[in-house]
Amino acid sequence: MRPRKYTVLFVLFVACLAFDAWVYGSLARAPAVGQALDAAARANAPLLHTYIVIGRPIVDLVGSAVGQRVADAAYRDAYPAMSAMPAVADSLLFGRSLGPLRGIFLVLYWASPILLVLALLTWIFRSQNTHLMGRIRR
Repeated sequence: MRPRKYTVLFVLFVACLAFDAWVYGSLARAPAVGQALDAAARANAPLLHTYIVIGRPIVDLVGSAVGQRVADAAYRDAYPAMSAMPAVADSLLFGRSLGPLRGIFLVLYWASPILLVLALLTWIFRSQNTHLMGRIRR
């Protein structure tokens, strides 16, 4: 049995969403910038706030130490600016960071909603078996 396109896209969406929720939920628990990021995301960035809210139970289950180290690899450069200006910490997170994983995290940040839309569209427009002729009676 061949995997359907919408199944593959939905699995990719769930994987990206779980990763984003874990990383940004862990980052929201960071002692240096967590509260500033959570408050700024609540006010300015609904997608980031969604990842943080979904990530809280995941972080409670898995733990935040590894997630914070992964987020540090991408966003550590932005922490001083985020601490100085907590009202715009969400913008500074993506604008001031130059970490090696920043590009991958940015792609994954936007991949989740795009994959959700693609999965829904491919499911809506999936091919159906058509039966043009009725059952032949003999």
